[in-house]
Amino acid sequence: MFYDIIKVGISKIKTDLILTFSFLFLKYMSTKRRIILIISIFIMSGLFWLVLGIFDYLEYKKAAKAVGGMPWQDGGTITMVREPCVLDTPANAPTTCAISCPMVTSVYGSACINYIEIDTQSQYGTTFIAAPVGFVYSGGGTHPSPGMQYIAGGSSNVMPWVIGIPGASVSRIQSLVNAFKYIIAGFKK
Repeated sequence: MFYDIIKVGISKIKTDLILTFSFLFLKYMSTKRRIILIISIFIMSGLFWLVLGIFDYLEYKKAAKAVGGMPWQDGGTITMVREPCVLDTPANAPTTCAISCPMVTSVYGSACINYIEIDTQSQYGTTFIAAPVGFVYSGGGTHPSPGMQYIAGGSSNVMPWVIGIPGASVSRIQSLVNAFKYIIAGFKK
């Protein structure tokens, strides 16, 4: 108990000292330097946001390149994500996921609880992807949701090896890349 009181007191003193020094720092700083400091903070924040977007963009490009060499390749729009797949049929003693994930159940039967069914509209028409629970999606998209674009590859749609889902930052970086290419093309003429 005594230790906790001392610990809280020390943290209070640290907080007070930090606030006092920051106040004195800003108080005796000229207006010009304050403006430069604030602008620098905004620029650093923007650069941090840009660097994170570049990493997501490169990861998605890497996934797209990897999919190019796989036996099964697909890309399109996610229409529905059915998760979690739960045993629900028959009602008295469930053994399959026929209601929660009908397409995965048609392939895996009672092992369907280990998968997420991602319904898609793609180059193959309306189809699905059976992603294992805990699958790591590439490209900055943390988890699939309806309306997102995707690119996938593997041995088949029920055994994907890579699923790339671009995050919002990927489209922003792609716009910057396209603008840069347009500007460079204008200089070459």
